[in-house]
Amino acid sequence: MAPSFNVRIFRWTDLESITAIFNDINGLGGTEKAFDVGFMRQFMSQPDMDPQEHCFVADLDDAVVGFALISYEAPIGRAVASGGVLGGFRRQGIGRELLKKALSHAEDLGVDVLHIEASSQGEAAQRMLESAGFHKAKGYWQMQWTGDVSPTPSLPSGFSIRPFKIGQDEERLTQLQNLAFGDNWGFSPNTVDQISARVRLDRVTPEGILFITDNGKPAAYNWTMISADDSRATGFISMTGVHPDYRGRGLGKAIVAAGMQYLKGQGVDCIELEVDSDNAPARELYLKLGFRKVRETLWYEKTFPTPNGQLSSEPGE
Repeated sequence: MAPSFNVRIFRWTDLESITAIFNDINGLGGTEKAFDVGFMRQFMSQPDMDPQEHCFVADLDDAVVGFALISYEAPIGRAVASGGVLGGFRRQGIGRELLKKALSHAEDLGVDVLHIEASSQGEAAQRMLESAGFHKAKGYWQMQWTGDVSPTPSLPSGFSIRPFKIGQDEERLTQLQNLAFGDNWGFSPNTVDQISARVRLDRVTPEGILFITDNGKPAAYNWTMISADDSRATGFISMTGVHPDYRGRGLGKAIVAAGMQYLKGQGVDCIELEVDSDNAPARELYLKLGFRKVRETLWYEKTFPTPNGQLSSEPGE
């Protein structure tokens, strides 16, 4: 007889369980990358996250064993679902029920498309998504750099590098990020409130967000993060963007090198990032800087009919 479980809305008292499940399903437990409860609270308290409306948990015998968090991106009519089931409780129908809940919630939100990321090695998750009507839409490379000496940024004449200034640069960074990524697949424009929250996350420092400027005007940026414990530190290049007016001038390579130099100066053991596998220029840039592909993730999508019965387009089109 299958065990009886219940799917309900998230409560803040679930936070410790959610953190443990997140670390388990992502293989982070016992590593420097593991989320602690404080960082998870920060993450889930970001503007527009609202987990008490958009997160569902699965209870089994009064224990939380799975969750589905739906991020609602109204500007592009998209929702993104993440989560999973704690090891030892899989293959019992819990994941499928959480997926059903994510689908129904996305439909209630009136979005055009729901996206879910899965490991390229996660065959069971892929089969579940495909059986629910999802199809593969995009692949991302996860890349890693483990060199001893980081590259030195080389800037065109008249350009300079400066760090982000907390309390002063939030709007500037928001505008630059939206311009740099406006045409990218699945990108939803950020608000100043969202960026203000993200630059204050525990793993971010103002000095780790770097601008290349042209006479004071931001032309490119690199946003780094660091996860560390007592024995190891991993750096992340989470976002890199170049203003459309400054593309083709070598600023992308320069700002990535500047971010790598900053992270190496903080004593990280390696640097990681992800890149759209279809973005050949970015992919080749990272390879030339010494990054190597270590794994791949797949993005699955399901579109919902619009009121006139036509399928919607992909976000960003």
